[in-house]
Amino acid sequence: MRAAVKQIETVVKNPALIKRRHVQIRDAALQLFARKGYHQTSVREIADVANISIGALYTYINTKEDILLLVYQRIFELFQERMSEALLASGDPVAQLKSAVAATLRLYDEYQDLVVVLYQESHALRRESLQQLFDVDRRYVSMIQAIIERGTREGQFAAGDSNLLAIAILFLCAVWPLKRWNLKKYDLATVTGGIMGLVLGGIGGKHGIPDA
Repeated sequence: MRAAVKQIETVVKNPALIKRRHVQIRDAALQLFARKGYHQTSVREIADVANISIGALYTYINTKEDILLLVYQRIFELFQERMSEALLASGDPVAQLKSAVAATLRLYDEYQDLVVVLYQESHALRRESLQQLFDVDRRYVSMIQAIIERGTREGQFAAGDSNLLAIAILFLCAVWPLKRWNLKKYDLATVTGGIMGLVLGGIGGKHGIPDA
C-alpha cells in the first residue's frame, strides 16, 4: 500500500519531470538533513547537491517545508515497502510479526540520523501536511494491527486492543534511533530480540508467558 502524497504546487506542469526533480531534491535533502539537521541546511545547499539552480528548484517547490514533506513521504514509503517485503516472506502471524519488527528496526538503523531529525522537526510542517503524514502513519500501524488480529483469531496471540498494541510496538522500535545514546553497548540483533521477547511475552497466548 503506497503512501498518499500531498500534491505540491509547482510552476512546471509536466508530471514526469516533476517526479524526477522531486526525487533529486528529496535525495539531496536526505543527505543534508541527516548530516546537518533541517534548520542548519539552506535551500541553496539543497539545490547545489541536487545539481539544480536555486531558481529552477523553486519551480518545483514553494517552501522549504515542501522539501521536508518530500523527505517524510519517502521515509514512510520505505517503511511500507520494507513491511510488505517482510510480510510476503513470512508465514504464520508470529513469523510475520517478527519479520515486521525486524524490518522496521533495520530501516531505523539505516536512517538513524534522519529519523531523529524527522521526529524533531515535524512541528515545522503545516497542519495539512502533518495530517497527511498522520494518515500514512496510521496505515503503517494498521499493517501491524492486521497481523495481531490474525494471530489472535488463530490462537497464536492473546491481545486486547490491537490498535493500541500496534502503536506501542512501533514506539518500542523507535527506541533504537531515539535512545541510541543509551544503547551503545547493544547491537541491532540484541535490541530486535529484546523487543520481540517483550512483545511476545506481553501478548501471551501460546508464545507468551503462561497463565498461573
